[in-house]
Amino acid sequence: MRHVLDWLGAHPPEAFAYTSSTSVYGQTTGDWVDEASPAAPGTEAGEVLVATERLVLEAAETGRVPGRILRVAGIYGPGRGHLFQQFLAGEARVQGDGSRWINMIHRDDVASALEAVLTRGANGEVYNAVDDEPVSQREFLAWLAARLGRPMPPPASEEFLARRKRGLTHKRVRNRKLRTATGWDPEYPSYREGYAEAVAAALGSGTTAGTS
Repeated sequence: MRHVLDWLGAHPPEAFAYTSSTSVYGQTTGDWVDEASPAAPGTEAGEVLVATERLVLEAAETGRVPGRILRVAGIYGPGRGHLFQQFLAGEARVQGDGSRWINMIHRDDVASALEAVLTRGANGEVYNAVDDEPVSQREFLAWLAARLGRPMPPPASEEFLARRKRGLTHKRVRNRKLRTATGWDPEYPSYREGYAEAVAAALGSGTTAGTS
């Protein structure tokens, strides 16, 4: 990013947006977080994201590059959606009591959020790109099970949990700032609308009732 910003400083664009991640929020208590909440991730990858964000914001503050930050939640859509793919393959597991919050956004809404930040966002600002409705892992898996005619996945074993790299945080991410500051409005406000097409495709291909 230092090299990118150096180059942009000599060739300044009208706007520059860095796509970061909501994983920079390291909260584990299930509370709501927004752009004013501490970005204190507990992973090395998260620390790299925060350090990169800092470079972009410093460049914006000095007027060198018109930078903005878009923190993107878990992306799903055509060809994406890790937990959904695990469910179809019969590999999904309920972690603990399943109460951990999942924050998601459809691929197409990421694109529109990025456009909104580039065209209507403000330099030096941070925005969260996430849908309107966080969902607990258990609720999401139960919804998939009901729609696809499958049983709920079994509880995760200790070995399974030890292999997991994700699932360390537990928070609900707000998108209010992106909505109010730029007028952004997601096409898929929740997982229900966003996964409707994928669920219909799975039903049409016969990936139900334990088949995949």
